Amino acid sequence: MPDIDNAVYLTADRMPLVRDIGWNRTASAYTHPDRLLDYDVFLFVTKGSMQVIEDETEYFVGEKEHLFLKSGLRHWGLPGTEPGTSWYWIHFRSVADDKITYKEHLPIPELGLYDPRHYEYRFMLPKHGTSPFHNTLENRLMKLLDEYHLPQGHGMTRISMQACGLFLDLHQAIIQPESGQSAGGKRDMLVGKVMSYLSLHADKDFESERLSSHLSLNYSYLSATFKKLTGQSVIEAHTKLRMNKAIDLMRNTPMNVAEVSERLGYKNPYYFSRVFKKVLGEAPSTYSRHFYRSD
Repeated sequence: MPDIDNAVYLTADRMPLVRDIGWNRTASAYTHPDRLLDYDVFLFVTKGSMQVIEDETEYFVGEKEHLFLKSGLRHWGLPGTEPGTSWYWIHFRSVADDKITYKEHLPIPELGLYDPRHYEYRFMLPKHGTSPFHNTLENRLMKLLDEYHLPQGHGMTRISMQACGLFLDLHQAIIQPESGQSAGGKRDMLVGKVMSYLSLHADKDFESERLSSHLSLNYSYLSATFKKLTGQSVIEAHTKLRMNKAIDLMRNTPMNVAEVSERLGYKNPYYFSRVFKKVLGEAPSTYSRHFYRSD
């Protein structure tokens, strides 16, 4: 794990603002310039190996590896970059709203509607590494650089949006690889297993004993670990999944509130409406007016 003091973060409610993008190749031994920047740096080596030191930590960025450098930290190099090394860079500013206290956890599950709380979190970009996703990065960066040099309306905004998508995909590829096992190991796998179970039982009341038996784990341990990794309780996650299912039924079926409530296992439609409003901020009858439905 990287030192969090050296980590670069993005927030869900702001995209990184690109300053410039470029590509370089050195024919001889190269020394990274000694500098202190007020913006973040993304490096991706396409051939060779780059040496760079940030705040006394030395990195060797090999072929098809990336490195993020944090604004406000001095970084420099020795003559340790191989001749023939080529790399892309993106210089950008990561911005945040200083009026918001950002959570450290991604919301699980995501609600299928606008909720300002859904965007009030930040996440750490993977400092240094590689993955199968990196095999596609050179092509994406090449296209991004071509577009960067192409005069167009809203040009820098378009570039920043694409860079944001690239960073999100990079984060997803390393933090949650295709195998389903995240970088945190077995404890993070637990989150996926819990969510799979809850999704399959979103039309029923939550029963901790059944979940504990299904996963062959003590519920106290299971619940505490899930809360630590996601920032919400198992019951909160289950309730959100039920509300997602309620939204789907309200949007795509002619069911009324009482029928939706019954389908999701709520014995009292008034209680269902109170839960819906607590999670979504609106009563189901009010929320249903947002839909475009044909009779």
